[in-house]
Formats: sequence, structure tokens, C-alpha cells
Amino acid sequence: MPKTDMGGVLARWMLARDESVRSSVIEGVGSTADGLAWARYREQTGQPVTDANEALTLGASRQLAAAVDLGEQLRNGRPCTADDILSLHAALFEDTQERDLGGALREEPIWIGPADCLIEEATFVPPPPEYVPDLAEDLVGYLNTSDHPAVLQAAVAHAQFETVHPFEDGNGRTGRALVHTVLNARGLVDGAIPISAALERDRADYYESLNATRVVCDANDSAARSQGFAPWMDVFGAACEEAHAQATVTVRAVEEMASGWEQKSRFRSDSAAASLMRLLPSMPILDAEMIADRLGVSRRVGRTALNALAKAGIVTPVGGRRNARFAVPEMVSVLRRMNPDGAVPAGSPSMSRPATDAERSPSTLLPTKCGFRGPRSQRPCVLARGHAGQHRYQ
Repeated sequence: MPKTDMGGVLARWMLARDESVRSSVIEGVGSTADGLAWARYREQTGQPVTDANEALTLGASRQLAAAVDLGEQLRNGRPCTADDILSLHAALFEDTQERDLGGALREEPIWIGPADCLIEEATFVPPPPEYVPDLAEDLVGYLNTSDHPAVLQAAVAHAQFETVHPFEDGNGRTGRALVHTVLNARGLVDGAIPISAALERDRADYYESLNATRVVCDANDSAARSQGFAPWMDVFGAACEEAHAQATVTVRAVEEMASGWEQKSRFRSDSAAASLMRLLPSMPILDAEMIADRLGVSRRVGRTALNALAKAGIVTPVGGRRNARFAVPEMVSVLRRMNPDGAVPAGSPSMSRPATDAERSPSTLLPTKCGFRGPRSQRPCVLARGHAGQHRYQ
């Protein structure tokens, strides 16, 4: 665990951010570190986030925060409800083009398989929609038990959720967010850990092991169910171990960064600059007006605090003359070291301004559309043909 309050705040934010980015990547939704930072800035200043991938990744961050918060509430004795699951799903699509999907159980059949496949070619067909409400309630009942060890409960809950597939879209991200609800509810973790990093690296193994849990057998045949569940427990257990190791490394790097900030700054504990430094994790890009609003001070005081952090080398200017904006480069550097092959593709633009479409890495462009249409909305999938994971609609 971090040795300082600053280190704790920074580590918690970075681990949660990395997990939400990786969970999104599993579904074919990619964002660069720079692009996501600018999207967060636009969101905080009341400007629309026009890039669909970045809007959805911000939604995954909101969803993960809600999942952790729900876990903390359950740990304190509040029972989980079906409405909690709906709220988690709604958080994912809030402020996106697909907000109408949020928090609504599906009313149509869906199936999972290669792009454009027919139901006969599907690798998995979830239960018909008329069974979904009762199955969701059954999942909620399991979440309110503590008969199984925490890791086993999280693995079972995720597999059960993905089998039910209660929503038209967003099931993978919501199911992985639910893992953090369970782990926090049982007190095994405090915040989010990057479990999706391992799952994203070997998606085929992830999907195959989940499929193996879907055993058709007699209700009393525990041996068959246990045998089917074993591959998923191997995959999930390894992902948890890797997430713990990655979290340990990240906490160490963040603590070193936070200690360096404190040594360079030496601000009075009651100063605006000290208060601003504690808020940096929530503002990867910031300006004086934003700071004034968050700290409840004048814009002049906010500008003075920004200049103090800039003089200490903690923030650096990234453009804008009338309304100068600043970034926290060390935070982005640590995030890149956490997962250099993930959210920051090679050749991504520097954090000097938002990237244009022409500057984006080819891995974030969608040259040939999938063409699949949602069974309820009939909206076309906007991901590339042959993508992994679920469809994503306009």
C-alpha cells in the first residue's frame, strides 16, 4: 500500500483508469492516453466528447467507479438489488451516443459469434429475453451471499452474468466491472485492480474458458459443473495474480512520483497549490477556470496555484493562450509504463492538443465496417469487420 495520502489517491486513480481502458479494449474500443486525457478535459469543461471510442472509455471509467462504490456499500451491509445492476450498466453509456441502451434489459434474442453470423453459426446463444429478469434476480441473490471465497464468488458472478447476457450491448464491460464490486464487497481489495490486462492479452482463452462453464447437465451433477468451471478458474485466478503483481509495481512507481512532487513543492498544507496537487488525479488536463471551480477560489488564485505547480515541474503547459491549459506528464508516463502495448499505440500524438482523425494511430481507425445490425435498434455496428468482442452501434 502507498505510504502517503497523495500516493494512495494517485495509485487508486491510475489503477482504475488502466482497468477501464483495458476492459474497453477487449470490446474493440480503443483510446490513446493523450486522447482520453483531452476527452476528460472536454467533459469537465462542459464540451461534448465527439470521439465515440473516448466517450465509451470515459463511460467505462464512470462504470468502474460506480462498481467499486457499490462494493463498498455492500461491504457495509447494504444488500445488492437488481436496480444496482441496471445502474452500473447505465453508467457505461451515460453521455454517449448509445445512452438509450443504458440500464435497459434486452427484449430481443441475441447471439455471439463471428461478425455477420447467423444464429445457427453462433458460438453461444444466451437465454431468451423472457428469462432474463428472473435470471438477473438469481444473480443478485448470489451476490448477496458469502458462502464462497471472494475470488471464487467473483469468478462465478462474472461467468453467470456473461451467460445471462442481460443487455443488448455492454455485457462484457459490465460483467468485468461487477468483478470489482464483489472483490470490494468482500474486502479483498480497496478500489480497482487491472484484471482486464491479462484477459485482454489472451482473449481467445478468456472466451473459451467462459464458454466451458456453460455445461448442460443434471442439476445435481456437481462433478460435471466443477469440471466445466475449472478452465475459467485457472484463467481468472491467473488474471487476479497478475493484477496484484501489476498493482504492486504501479503503487511503487506512483509513490516514488508522489514523493518527488512533495519534495519539489514544499507547499503550505493550507495553500491552494497543495489542494490542487491532491486533485491532480481527477484532472489530467486542467486550466485556471476549472481549478477555481473545483477549489472554490477566484480564477486569479487558481492561476497562481497552477503557476506554482508549473514552477515545481509538476505540470507543464500544453497549449492555449487566452485560457492556458496544463497537463501532468509524469502521470501519463507511469500509465504508459504500466501497459506500453495497450492504451498508447506506437506513433500516437504528443499531448500538445487533441489529435485529428488524420493523426490517429491506424489501430484506432475503423476502415471497413462490420455491418451487423442490432436486433432491437437495427443500428449498424461501427467496428471493423472481423472484430473481437461484442458489436458497438452508432
